Amino acid sequence: MLSRKLRLVGSFLLFLSAAIVVPVVHGAAVSTGDQVLSRETAPHGGIATEAAPCTEIGINILKQGGNAADAIIASGLCVGVISAYHSGIGGGGFMLVRFNNDDGSHDYEMIDFRETMPAAGNEYMYVNNSDPDASFLGGLSVGVPGDLRGWETLHQRHGSLPWEDLFVPAINLAQNGFEVNIDLASALQGLDFITQDAIWAETYAPNGTVLVEGDICYRKRYAKTLEKIAQHGADVFYTGDIAINTASTVYQSNGIMTTDDLAGYTAIVRQPRNITYRNTRIFSTVAPSSGTVVLSALKIFEGFDGNVSDSDPSINLTTHRLVEATRFAYGQRTEYGDPAFTPNVTELEAYFLTEAVVNETRSKIMDNQTFPVTYYNPENYQVLIDNGTSHMAVIDKDGMAISLTTTVNNFWGSYLMTSDGVILNDEMGDFSSPGEINDFGFSASPANYIAGGKRPQSSIASSIAEDLETGDIIIATGSAGGSRIITATLQHLYHHIDQGLNSTLCVHHSRWHDQLDGNTYFEYASENVGIAGYDNGTVAYFRDMGYNISYQSTTGSTAHVVIRQPNGTIEAANDPRKAAGAGLAY
Repeated sequence: MLSRKLRLVGSFLLFLSAAIVVPVVHGAAVSTGDQVLSRETAPHGGIATEAAPCTEIGINILKQGGNAADAIIASGLCVGVISAYHSGIGGGGFMLVRFNNDDGSHDYEMIDFRETMPAAGNEYMYVNNSDPDASFLGGLSVGVPGDLRGWETLHQRHGSLPWEDLFVPAINLAQNGFEVNIDLASALQGLDFITQDAIWAETYAPNGTVLVEGDICYRKRYAKTLEKIAQHGADVFYTGDIAINTASTVYQSNGIMTTDDLAGYTAIVRQPRNITYRNTRIFSTVAPSSGTVVLSALKIFEGFDGNVSDSDPSINLTTHRLVEATRFAYGQRTEYGDPAFTPNVTELEAYFLTEAVVNETRSKIMDNQTFPVTYYNPENYQVLIDNGTSHMAVIDKDGMAISLTTTVNNFWGSYLMTSDGVILNDEMGDFSSPGEINDFGFSASPANYIAGGKRPQSSIASSIAEDLETGDIIIATGSAGGSRIITATLQHLYHHIDQGLNSTLCVHHSRWHDQLDGNTYFEYASENVGIAGYDNGTVAYFRDMGYNISYQSTTGSTAHVVIRQPNGTIEAANDPRKAAGAGLAY
């Protein structure tokens, strides 16, 4: 078998063949160059996910009188059925929720349903392990799943339709079959264990060969599991037979998770952080996620003129300033561990957003040069490089909105599927371990060292912005794609708030990425996906400035944007980097 890293690269490259999906449009189109791109607009609500049937399910829930919470749960359960290679109830994540109060006001909260290290975990469990793949393959890589506690918490606090009803569409897909889309087909290629392991082959290679695009996939074990959870609630997943089967699967693969770990898991409701930015207020998630990194970068950048179109020659300088601001914010991120285990994280996040610190940081940005990575990292600790996810966003007719990201981490998680059809995450590889040194001499961040019950750092940065004066929602966005989540999310906010781009133009815009690894990445053109690529003049400008330039394909991140225009019209757009997705409104 290929090494995990090579396998992941190969899986990503397969997405280069993806074709652009243009959703059914309600009379709205925009032009970029010679290409006309459709966007879905309507007055009642909008949702975007990376699997078109799941977007349709969310819209139907809204049409049935459900709210944004109901729609995102039903859509998320569907994504876990179809896109199980990176999502599902064996994983976890974070969501940012904008909700309405009885008095007509609104507020925000974050629900943290990130996986946790089993109680028996310790700092040296990977350092002292003879298996170099133990942190991302097999039982020792599995964290206690959080998805269902997250859905449960959201539904208890904000749902309006019955819990059981929200499971019906996903159960039907799993039981009666769904068509393998281009993204799932790509994720299945080149993996020996799919055909060699009986329980995997039952679902993804029922006739001895791996399913291909257009085949019908059945997940009958998973359907039965979802039926139990629908009828009896999330507790049935964390206790009883399902929990025993989960712990047994992990144990048989040298893992340490127990039924006590599962029974003890809880989702956490946290207070999100926010900043004023131009004429908006932006809310985002807090540690152990990375929303504060997005907020810090934008707050630093706010001191510069951002209202520059891509055709303006000064766009190169503007982009340089935004990249530099992001580098400083990434350096701050090394301190953002699980607040339950890392002292003063909440205070530190607030400190980095104070006017004095922002102004001091901004003063370090030079318009005529960039610097070595150590210039931006306050403690010379390694920046976490984590992996893939699934993002979705929704705005309903009453202005309730949710930006949610869920994941099992690497494609197919730990490579473990339980007898209940649940694919288990390999999220524990997102922790740091003592003694790790990266290529630039940075040590692993102690804030992210392993401890039993701890949640590892995550790049997830789900964000929502509202009008500073009226409080009306403007945009709900976020991204999937590991460490590229941060830069994709902040670029969407920048493109809409500063440049005035609509949802479709935001997701079709070429992206850059810089995470203090010594490289600045620019997407190259991909006609199949509908991405123009960065202008050669901009890339040359950065190279002359001293950046170490690398090119990236259009597979690095997948984001979704739902926007409410001033006239109340809601528009939703799917990222063309995932061809099987859709953004719909009604």
